[in-house]
Amino acid sequence: MKKAIVLFISITIIGCNSTRSITNSEKEEIISELNYIFEIDQKYAGLPFDDLVKKYGNEKAWKFFESKRDSVGTDNQIRIKKLYSEYGYLGFDKIGKEHSNKFWITIQHADNDVKFQQQMLKALRKEIDRNNARKSNYAMLEDRIAINLNKKQSFGSQVTYNDEGQAIPKNGLLDSLNVDKLRLEYDLPPFKTYYNSMTTSHFEMNKENFLKRGIKEPKLYK
Repeated sequence: MKKAIVLFISITIIGCNSTRSITNSEKEEIISELNYIFEIDQKYAGLPFDDLVKKYGNEKAWKFFESKRDSVGTDNQIRIKKLYSEYGYLGFDKIGKEHSNKFWITIQHADNDVKFQQQMLKALRKEIDRNNARKSNYAMLEDRIAINLNKKQSFGSQVTYNDEGQAIPKNGLLDSLNVDKLRLEYDLPPFKTYYNSMTTSHFEMNKENFLKRGIKEPKLYK
């Protein structure tokens, strides 16, 4: 019985903390933490560093890089969960647009903890309804969760590439006919604009391989 009472008190405290106002000193600490989280997240969001490839070769460099990226992701999640338990979802009103986006990015990349992503999606929905967070963040997180559950996407924000290097929606779309209408509603660029941009970037990053295969330019949507 005592354990149940303690648990109830703990939940109540977290709930109160999530709605209380943030002092200026707390805001500075939060922003400093989010800047660190964002910087290291982006550091390991792309390709292995050139010096790693030169030192270990491509295959070993990837293994080292992915291991470090997983470690960084886990640490960032711990930090974000702590912030959420103390202050609730950090929307525009608490820390501004730029840093609210930095809060979201680790949630978006928490693919090893889909339940946490789902919890944050519900919290983010409430902020969207108050115009207190980016609609595009909600759309991308919803799609990310769908992919992690091996389902089709609503917005098509998560891409993969066919044999010709053309960007295509990973797992497909729930409603391809109305996807642009939905993307517009959530402040995302038109489907063709986004997918042609991703296709072009993918081609440029892998240009040498494509040229060897006789593919001389990116295959764009007309």
